[in-house]
Amino acid sequence: MSDSSELERAEVRLRAALDALETAVNRRLAEIAAITSMKAEVHALAEDRAYMAADLDRSMARASVLEEANRQAIGRIDGAMDTVRAVLTRKAG
Repeated sequence: MSDSSELERAEVRLRAALDALETAVNRRLAEIAAITSMKAEVHALAEDRAYMAADLDRSMARASVLEEANRQAIGRIDGAMDTVRAVLTRKAG
């Protein structure tokens, strides 16, 4: 075997190794880009979740206020109905 053919084989192996390295680097860069994109999406989802949680808290507080107002209105209506019944009973009697 001559030094020239040995050198050519070494060059072929080196080129193959460099091609494999380039492929691996490109794959890794694509993975990094995908991870970066996912991180941005997770961050956006977390912001949306925080906004929705705050909105839910506000809605629940408003529902509580409305429920209390509803209870008070029912109490007033019941009182008015009792008054009307009493008046009608006195007039009938």
